[in-house]
Parts: sequence; structure tokens; C-alpha cells
Amino acid sequence: MKIRALWLVAFVLALGAPAFAQITDEASVPRISLSDLKRAIDAGQILVVDVRDASSYAGGHLPGAILIPLEDIQKKAPELKASKKPIVAYCA
Repeated sequence: MKIRALWLVAFVLALGAPAFAQITDEASVPRISLSDLKRAIDAGQILVVDVRDASSYAGGHLPGAILIPLEDIQKKAPELKASKKPIVAYCA
């Protein structure tokens, strides 16, 4: 899958209760560079979550990414927290 840096939105989820309660505006979302993301994926240091719909995911996704559509993030939060890894979610 080809990803252009301008179209990749990656952010570390702060999975509180509710999941996005700590995010007050776009500027407060922690960011990760593409090179740091690739290094972390290669090292198995992060859990990568694709928050798009199933057809978009089927059309191509980052290696190792799991699909959890954005509308399902809240109900999947306990499972995500259990991973003990930083979580990077993206849409492209």
C-alpha cells in the first residue's frame, strides 16, 4: 500500500474513559513521524490500528495493522489496553 506522508494521520490513542476524553483539539493529538512509525512497527514495539472501514482495510493497510473501525474503538478499548503496547491508530 502506498502511503503519502500528507495523507497519513497517525496518533497515539489515549484510551481513557471515554476513549477520546483527553483529546480536546487536533493540536493536542500526539504525532509520530513516518520513520519512527516504521521503526516501531519493525521492532514490534507498538500496536497499529487501522480505523477505516473494512473495504478500505481490504484494499491495503500497513503491515501488521489490525482493523478496528473508528466507531468500534470505544467498545474495543479494554482489549487495546490489555496489549500493554503504545497504540498507533491511523486512517489514510
